[in-house]
Amino acid sequence: MSERQLDEQIRQAFTALTRPPRPQLTERIRDSLWSRPVVATRGAVATPPPLAVLVAGVLVLALIAGLLVGPAAVRAAGSVGRGVSGAVARVLTPPRTASTPGGHGPSAAAVHTSPSARSTATATPTPTPAPTATPTPAPTPTAPVATLPGYSCSAQSGGGGEATMSTARVGAQSGFDRFVIQFVGPVPQFDVTLQDSASFAASGGPVTLQGAAGLQVVLHNATGAGSYSGPSDVKVGYPEIQEARLLSDAQGVVQWGVGIAHAACFHAWVLPGPSRLVIDVAT
Repeated sequence: MSERQLDEQIRQAFTALTRPPRPQLTERIRDSLWSRPVVATRGAVATPPPLAVLVAGVLVLALIAGLLVGPAAVRAAGSVGRGVSGAVARVLTPPRTASTPGGHGPSAAAVHTSPSARSTATATPTPTPAPTATPTPAPTPTAPVATLPGYSCSAQSGGGGEATMSTARVGAQSGFDRFVIQFVGPVPQFDVTLQDSASFAASGGPVTLQGAAGLQVVLHNATGAGSYSGPSDVKVGYPEIQEARLLSDAQGVVQWGVGIAHAACFHAWVLPGPSRLVIDVAT
């Protein structure tokens, strides 16, 4: 058998194998392929239809024939493969469905958001935080004026024994003015009394000191004769104590008058080393 005859027989065999089926068979194959739902998971590839396997088999046969009978059979197999591929493509083409003008892409209903959805999305305003009210600080209560410990507007007394008066002085401190009488020996008995005026009774007659009120200081069993070296009249003009004067010294009784700016409470108390009578007047 010549090479031409062999080539013709192979061509006829492939033509018989790849002869287009009847139209009814084509439709049945297409319906069978596309009427069944294809279940595919994400990332999985659908299983190719059986005709693809047939195409692959025909191509393998064509390659084997080309190896056996030469270039002519290869050309025949190539033409057979192209014919089979076209037939398979026609069978595998899915039926056309209605699409949007232009042929591709989802429908306009799927692409465009409905007006109600847009209005709902844009109509919701962003809530504006309410301004934080600045708390008004509570007013600081005014502390009541407290009477210092030991201060009183009533008469005060203390001391005891006999003593010699040595000196006297007046000073101003924070919150009070101070009048001090110093002694040699213990502080004698004393009486301090607040009065509404700065006028005092003295051996030579009434005496009026500077100020609007006064403190009368009386020392019992005390004397300053021959030992007192301090001033007998001190005018200072402090906030409370305005003037201090020795009014009398006779028969063991010494009397002082202290003129003050107004009738203020005071504190009469004793300090040792040296012995002193201390009178503090609140300012």
